[in-house]
Amino acid sequence: MSITTLPSLPQNDSLELKEQRKFQLSLARTKYNYMTSYLEGVPLSADVPQGEEFSLKYKAGVLQVFLRLGENFKSNVIELLEKELKGDVDSDIFKEIQESYTKLEKEMSVFHPQKDMKNLKVFMYSLSKLPVAIEDAVNIPKDLIKMMTGIEAVIEEVKEEGPTALLKSTLYDLLNNDGKRDYLTATTVEDYRDLYQSLETPPLTVSIKKKPWMESDKEPYQQDWFFGYLQTAGFNTTNLIAVRDEHAPTKSAISLTSLLEKMPLTDSILQSVLADSSINLQTAVAEKRLYVCDYTMLIGKKSNMLHGKQRYVTAPIAVFYWSNTRAEGYPETDGYMRPIAIQLDQQHDTFNTPIFTPNDASDVNDINGLKWQVAKQIVNICSAIQHENVAHLGACHLIMDSIIIAAHRELSAQHPLLTLLIPHFRFTLSINNDALHNLIIPGGVTACDVGLTPESSFEMIAEARQAWHWDGQSPEQLFKDRGVDENSLPGFEFRDDTLLLWQAIKKFVREYLTVYYKNDDSVVAEDSELQAFIAALVSPKLAKFKGLDGLTATGNSEQPYKIDSFDYLVELVSHIIYLAGPQHAAVNYAQYPLMSFAPSVTGCLYREPPGKDTEMNTAEDLLAWCPPLDIALYTLSFEYLLSGVQYDVFGKYNEDPRIAYFKDVNVAEAVADFQCELASIEIEICKRNKTRAMPYTFQLPSMIPNSTSI
Repeated sequence: MSITTLPSLPQNDSLELKEQRKFQLSLARTKYNYMTSYLEGVPLSADVPQGEEFSLKYKAGVLQVFLRLGENFKSNVIELLEKELKGDVDSDIFKEIQESYTKLEKEMSVFHPQKDMKNLKVFMYSLSKLPVAIEDAVNIPKDLIKMMTGIEAVIEEVKEEGPTALLKSTLYDLLNNDGKRDYLTATTVEDYRDLYQSLETPPLTVSIKKKPWMESDKEPYQQDWFFGYLQTAGFNTTNLIAVRDEHAPTKSAISLTSLLEKMPLTDSILQSVLADSSINLQTAVAEKRLYVCDYTMLIGKKSNMLHGKQRYVTAPIAVFYWSNTRAEGYPETDGYMRPIAIQLDQQHDTFNTPIFTPNDASDVNDINGLKWQVAKQIVNICSAIQHENVAHLGACHLIMDSIIIAAHRELSAQHPLLTLLIPHFRFTLSINNDALHNLIIPGGVTACDVGLTPESSFEMIAEARQAWHWDGQSPEQLFKDRGVDENSLPGFEFRDDTLLLWQAIKKFVREYLTVYYKNDDSVVAEDSELQAFIAALVSPKLAKFKGLDGLTATGNSEQPYKIDSFDYLVELVSHIIYLAGPQHAAVNYAQYPLMSFAPSVTGCLYREPPGKDTEMNTAEDLLAWCPPLDIALYTLSFEYLLSGVQYDVFGKYNEDPRIAYFKDVNVAEAVADFQCELASIEIEICKRNKTRAMPYTFQLPSMIPNSTSI
């Protein structure tokens, strides 16, 4: 007898079915295993088990995005080459490259992947003719011949590893110089804008719709309202915390005393920036108006040298004031986050690490405001570093990795919980495997785009995981602990939108689980597979999760904790689904729109932070802190790929809406209610966006996939 197709709890099965479940799990444990040697303290899947691989449809979706990305990558390479090779190399070669790419793009189809690969090889072969042509050209300088030596290696990497090989540090080899010329150094901001030449949609950063209240002499991304807006509706909204009085603390907020010990902000600075002498630091804290992004996680981290250029890292502190008073250059809304001051390290020094403000209130030789612009950019860079290592990779991808292994090892295919979670696990192990072996390796994309040594990146991930506590990461609790909940901070776009999703998820999960557990704590306690799943999550030898405070201690050393609360089970399962979908979407899909334009946000710092004596006279001086054009192109290409792939839509569990994913008719109403609720949330967020300074789209249900699949 085979296992019945409808989900069931193990305690309700016959002895024969129980044995079949045990056997199926014994096989699963040979496929799903942890490794702990890659990242210390961070358990990961040992490999990609059979059945977890990318589907043909997924690969086709990625290929569509890559074709657009590849066209832009190719166009930039050829344009830079043509500038130097014009008149010395047969123009037919460039024509052949274009035609082979057009053929690849035109004939690409999910139904004949072998033909697609053949066309891709033809395209790469046409590129391979460039080195020969250059060698035959009599008048080409030696440094230009050197520029092309890496292209054959690129071709081989693409054949072996797939299209992401183009995102590795290869453009440097194509466009390198011997010191006589520097083709990769930007001379104007337009050089960075030009990198998007073949992409149909420019990033949001450079296409923000200008409004009457904005400053007319600056681009929107250069303005203070935008810097403040990034903290509540940007690519990384995880760092903003409240400044509180010692007598009114929250778990993760910072006290005013602690802040001032590191950063001697004064009443006069605050009053000068706000142009309001009635406000002081104490009243700002008492009225819950003072907030900070404090990058303590970067203390002691080291930067790396890339292509002969030293890069830098620091641990800045940025202070913000929540204002509801109309001010020039700020949104005409009920309130906004106003940047007050930035210190570019944890220890104050009058000359080396002074306090920068929008109006040079601290007298640091910044009358033209250029140092303030650099200070904002450096904070953005540090936010991007924390984003990629912790908020995105560590807190989403790697947390889900541990959950997926535990679930497959302990929940049989028959279990209703695994049935619910499978769509939220889809392709995560496969994308994580790609990241571990292609992206976050020495010399990989991350090592180029994120300006830390690999050792410091790994250390940062491990430290964050050590401090990570399950219950403290649920949305409501996290906002409360940080002092940015609705009772503290009136406006927080990410929070306001994501809490709609969180409540909808919890309602759906409760309705779904009630079908099987009857809202009965004793049924939860009797589920042996569920108890084994919980044991795997908290085991120091397996998933190593801490902070599941709703569990009950058993006194049994073999299984020290159990779950015996239906309400806590709802919270636990809701959190998994939220993490896989909305939480990951918030940090992933904002990358290309808000992180890909180097003069605003990048992942690496190419000059030491400015001090009081640093001379800055023109806007072009700002470019000294920006990356070379090759690194900027890697970054925008990588982020375009990650932000461009969406396999499915949150809450929709089957490609064909006429075929139900859930075979148990008893859960059909709960699924339908969930989908209707998500449709209502979509409408509500669209309404909210009409009155916001800039639309926040990263929690629109239609723009969220079910799983951490890219």
